[in-house]
Amino acid sequence: VGTSDCPQCSPAVTLDLSQGQRVLEHIGAHILFDPSIIHSALPLCGLCLRPAPLCQYFLKKGKGVHASLTINTESSKGCLIKTKYSYRVASESTASSPCSNVPLRCPLCPKADPAVWRYFLKTHFLEKHKTATLSKYEHLWKLTNFETSEMRKIWAKRMTATVKRTKKPQRAPLVVLEDHHAQIPSK
Repeated sequence: VGTSDCPQCSPAVTLDLSQGQRVLEHIGAHILFDPSIIHSALPLCGLCLRPAPLCQYFLKKGKGVHASLTINTESSKGCLIKTKYSYRVASESTASSPCSNVPLRCPLCPKADPAVWRYFLKTHFLEKHKTATLSKYEHLWKLTNFETSEMRKIWAKRMTATVKRTKKPQRAPLVVLEDHHAQIPSK
């Protein structure tokens, strides 16, 4: 999977593409708190920050009766950052994964249209659905105070590289008694 430099950070911050959720968080923090992006009149891609028309994401229902939505990798195209993440996990803000910026189907656009990233859904409505009653759809893009505060912390620490943590073994090392040591006979 590899790495990619953040398209916005200077000096460059390397993103570990094997950690899709962390990539979403880093880019999501830019979308929410970076002054050069906050004032963007166009929706941008939630992974590479290019104008949304260049990066198109389509959704499909996952396999199984109770499956949630997932990214349709066959029909999605254009994004420069190739990373995988669990759509279901990423769509909900939690303590371990605060960013909920995922592509969402706009309820007013034709089903064949590409999805819109949650953090830009209000911008999409203001641009494409000027006569729609925003309060009716606000729940789709409104963030909780928890998500906003956690994403602000990520923004504050964005220049710090995060190290992938590995689990340490829970068992104590094996102790071999002297009586059980094997010895090679000497000549």
